[in-house]
Amino acid sequence: MSSWSGKSRGNLLGYKIVVASLKLFGLNATYFLVRLISFYFYLFAGKPKRVLIDFYQKGMGYSLPEARAYCRENFYLLAQNLLDRMAFALGLGQKIKYTQKGEQTLVDWAQKKEGGLLFSGHIGNWAIAGNLLKDLDVKVNVLMLDNEHERLKEFLKSQQRQPQFNVIPIKEDLSHLVEIYKAVKRGELVCINADRFIEGAKTIDVSFLNKTIKLPEGPFILAKKLKVKYTFVFAVKSGKFDYHFSSTPPVHATSDEKKIAQDFANELEVVVKEYPQQWFNYYDVFNA
Repeated sequence: MSSWSGKSRGNLLGYKIVVASLKLFGLNATYFLVRLISFYFYLFAGKPKRVLIDFYQKGMGYSLPEARAYCRENFYLLAQNLLDRMAFALGLGQKIKYTQKGEQTLVDWAQKKEGGLLFSGHIGNWAIAGNLLKDLDVKVNVLMLDNEHERLKEFLKSQQRQPQFNVIPIKEDLSHLVEIYKAVKRGELVCINADRFIEGAKTIDVSFLNKTIKLPEGPFILAKKLKVKYTFVFAVKSGKFDYHFSSTPPVHATSDEKKIAQDFANELEVVVKEYPQQWFNYYDVFNA
């Protein structure tokens, strides 16, 4: 299934060990620690490894040896991405730099205080994108599953830090929709990952890597209902301490949700083809 339970891997003790190394030895040295951790995870990952190898074979056309090599690199890059995210949260991300494409149009849009939606996915480091967006002169909100929100609060509380962006937790009573509406009406931006759906949610069929996959219907319906501008944003690791941030020109949601979803899938496909090692969606997207 390509559906998502909303549960994240790892535990607070693991975070604390990595954070201790980050504070004592710095970002560069801690990369070595997370390389060991990522290789251990590769050996015993089970289903995530099988699903990822299958994605590289079916979606990217790689041979089995190539798919396994990409999978190992993928796990290490994921560990780096999580470490970079921690460094930002702790104020230790000074080494991390980024280049940009389309940022000025995003800045111009934000300055108008019109409010809108930023769609991203599990390619690269969407949390880094959220931290980079803090430089915009507008409040940025990130839609997040409630249990992930609690884990983030627990981690940041343990480090006596505050998140760089406001979190809107997804609630079973759908109260998060009201919060999104209020945020947009205040002229704020709301970031939404639009490439995963929770079991039971309505979906839209789109073309992706020459196959049909399902995307959650909710984010794209939301854009249409609110009649706001939206854009697709991604932040991928382009070097050891470097990220490349990209944003498509903001457009008004005048199309139906199916076209918006397909446009998102098209943009996601471009990024995946360029940075296949950073596909961090460990779900069977081709067999929903």
